[in-house]
Amino acid sequence: MCVDPNALNSHSTAACLTGINTQHLQVDHKAKEIIPKADLPSPRKEFSACAIGCKVYVTGGRGSENGVSKDVWIYDTVHEEWSKGAPMLIARFGHGSAELENSLYVVGGHTAIAGVFPASPSVSLKQVERYDPLTNKWTMMAPLRDGVSNAAVVSAKLKLFVFGGTTIHRDKASKVQCYDPVGNRWSIAAECPQPWRYTAAAVLGSQIFIMGGDTEFTAASAYRFDCDTDQWSRVGDMTSKRMSCHAVASGNKLYVVGGYFGTQRCKTLDCYDPAGDSWSSITTVPYSLIPTAFVSTWKHLPA
Repeated sequence: MCVDPNALNSHSTAACLTGINTQHLQVDHKAKEIIPKADLPSPRKEFSACAIGCKVYVTGGRGSENGVSKDVWIYDTVHEEWSKGAPMLIARFGHGSAELENSLYVVGGHTAIAGVFPASPSVSLKQVERYDPLTNKWTMMAPLRDGVSNAAVVSAKLKLFVFGGTTIHRDKASKVQCYDPVGNRWSIAAECPQPWRYTAAAVLGSQIFIMGGDTEFTAASAYRFDCDTDQWSRVGDMTSKRMSCHAVASGNKLYVVGGYFGTQRCKTLDCYDPAGDSWSSITTVPYSLIPTAFVSTWKHLPA
């Protein structure tokens, strides 16, 4: 069976999916080790991944041979096997995804410009899709206020939040876009402390933490966004500058892996403890690791 990570005596594990060859690694932060798992059957890059319960949903992406994809691959962490889900309505890459009320939302990104070969990316998309795992069907939802790609997308307090990204003019975005499923409506919740893209985001309670990325200031910076007040506060900087890193929450701590800055690739899995506003390195990761996705799944416990 699978249990909620918030339940007594349960804990979550993290899955990391990387680059064009799409390696699949399990990160055990308690044992401080990284374990190879079954790789994604169809190699690609710039996809997105999201966990719902014990399953990881990998959407879209692009490869050198198969172009921009609508594919949905589902990894079952209980049986440790991959299967295909219904394809998205729009092929996309550079998008974000998040779970909201047991549904999967796919947000923004790029698609391919029709009739252009080799495929060239479109401007950043506004389109948002929702996937129902029970019916294996996709539905178009209300579009973003501003089309973005390479944005940080998370859910908190029964809403979706989209931070920054690349605009339709290919500039760094500075808005926080918020989706309320009750009214199927997007609004602008706040301005980011600085324009950014390729940032990491993770949620602890009503607090969303944003880290690193392509920013106007330091790529080591980290911020906390309060969903109740829509207010920002600065927290301690990461141990190194990171772009295209990824983050997950587990227990009452955050974990950040991978990324790069300039020609330097980040080789550590780092942990942030909000209680002490402090960062520490947990373990090293493969040198080639610049993850496309990093998700936390519920721990599988024997029945």
